[in-house]
Amino acid sequence: MTNNNKTGLSLKTQIYGLIFILISISFFARLIIDIENTKAYFIEQMSVHANDAATNLGLSISPYTDEENLVIAETMIAAIFDSGYYHSIRFIDTQGTILIERENPKKAAEIPIWFVTLFELPQVIESSEVNGGWNIAGTLIIQSHPGLSYEKLWKHTINTCVSSLILLFISLTLGYFILNAIFKPLRKLEHQALSVTNKQFIINNDVPFSKELRTVTKAMNNMVRNLNATFQSLSEHSEGLSQKVFQDELTKLGNRRAFENQFSATQKGMTNEDVSSLLFISLDSLSPINKRFGFSAGDSYVFEVKNLIKNCFSHSQESEIFRISGGTFILMLNVGIEYRQEMLDNLTIQLSQKHIKELGSQYATLTAIDYSNDCALSDLLSRLDTTPTAIDIASDANSPAISFSKWRDVINCVIVDRNINFSVQPIVTYNNEIEYYELFSNVLHNTKPLNNSQMFTMAERLELTVDLDKALISALLDLNLVHYDKPIAVNLAKQSLYNEDFIQWLDAISKKANEKSLQLIFEIKETVIIDSQEQATHVIAKLKQMGFKVCIEHFAINLTSIKYLQGLNIDYVKLDGGFTNDLNNIDDQYFLKTLITLTHGLGIKFIACLIEDQQTYEILKENKCEYFQGRYIAEPSLCND
Repeated sequence: MTNNNKTGLSLKTQIYGLIFILISISFFARLIIDIENTKAYFIEQMSVHANDAATNLGLSISPYTDEENLVIAETMIAAIFDSGYYHSIRFIDTQGTILIERENPKKAAEIPIWFVTLFELPQVIESSEVNGGWNIAGTLIIQSHPGLSYEKLWKHTINTCVSSLILLFISLTLGYFILNAIFKPLRKLEHQALSVTNKQFIINNDVPFSKELRTVTKAMNNMVRNLNATFQSLSEHSEGLSQKVFQDELTKLGNRRAFENQFSATQKGMTNEDVSSLLFISLDSLSPINKRFGFSAGDSYVFEVKNLIKNCFSHSQESEIFRISGGTFILMLNVGIEYRQEMLDNLTIQLSQKHIKELGSQYATLTAIDYSNDCALSDLLSRLDTTPTAIDIASDANSPAISFSKWRDVINCVIVDRNINFSVQPIVTYNNEIEYYELFSNVLHNTKPLNNSQMFTMAERLELTVDLDKALISALLDLNLVHYDKPIAVNLAKQSLYNEDFIQWLDAISKKANEKSLQLIFEIKETVIIDSQEQATHVIAKLKQMGFKVCIEHFAINLTSIKYLQGLNIDYVKLDGGFTNDLNNIDDQYFLKTLITLTHGLGIKFIACLIEDQQTYEILKENKCEYFQGRYIAEPSLCND
């Protein structure tokens, strides 16, 4: 899971590197040229020195070249030789016999061998003929000693290095502060650009002095303003369409149309063994209240019942409430039978404690019924409407309840043993390339598969969600998934998402996933995001830093403003399956196209799920949807090692 933003070198690093390389080349070139020039000077000086010494000394000893006075000549040569500037002095007669010779084998002290090797000074030899009267008495040969020149050259090199390094340090320091001042507006532009990719529209009010940067800053600000205006316009437009088509005007809950779509989507996702429930809450006193006290009192009555229902089921992520007519609420509930019964009993008690004193009538009546994936909605609504006030659970006999204590044992067994089978269903592009796989867990109890929604609801109730999610992810990583070359998506529950220890645990998991070359995507319900937007933004940012991708599933199910996407750095949204139930309606298609346009404008990939037929698939393609999931695309398949 690599992060593309972290690859490559920054412009700042490149420029600093280029300047450092250029200054380093200049430094070493200047140093070498200076040393070579100094070396040439010393060679010339040694040559002049040796030549002068040969000429002068030759003239000085010419009267003393005979055998009797040769000692005087030798003394004079010794006096010159002892100055230390010469390696050797030899006086040779015309037959080549060495008459006088002095040699100094001493090498240059404390000079590194590599320096002597690198900047070797040549042998400088000068000679002069010595006359003895009218005849040539011999030849005086003088070779300069390079030791002193090496010492001077070495000291000069050190001094040059020190002074050059000081100048280099001063230049780099000044360059750093100058470039830092230049890069400051560039950093703000980079931050602004990254903010746009993270769905945040920030205006940069710090306009730089440089003409080119000022032009770029103004252009970026104009672009961000236009993007923000477009996003706001599309958000408000989609919100208006949502309210018009799917939302009850008074309570802001889903209306009958939204309920029918959601019911169909829920049934499509159910197996033959799954059972869910419908709760029918009838406000029998609404009409009398409207007539006697006015519509304002009736509206207050409706709001009071709505709030009571929401409070009773606020802790359950697997419940959705709709107002399908003026005096009728309906609740979709997908939890275990015993847990459901507890919630029903609680709601019944709440309703029974309230009365309309002025009318002497019942506050509201409650009816409930279970359904499977082959039940017709019209039949269920008819039975709910005609059932007496007593609660009628039609399928209890076929669905043995699991008690709370038993659920705890079942979930703990899953957490410890990790005896979990997995299946996957691909999300594909419009040209049938796989984008990623969604993972489904399959857990058996008494040889029958457990309903995942009920299992996670009970895990949430028993505060076992974090451990259950850890067990599922660990079991997935234990599999050999080398043949899955695409990311795998795992659902993340609310308790896990907002658990700090779990997020820290995921940091270690990201490293293990990298070792196995497995990319993970976390799918999070929209309701989980909306409930704590600020905290969700912070946690998702952490997940992105770890290299995970994030998808919001059941997108647009809340029928509220989707402006929460702004500033939320996510990769995908997966449209709630209820919106793909019946796309023949032009309003539904228009709403769909608006959502696709808005998410694409934010750089978010849009996924449509629960696609069951070719007609739905073709309509989605016509409306520029690019990613698809459903049984028409591919059936879920077992995930094998």
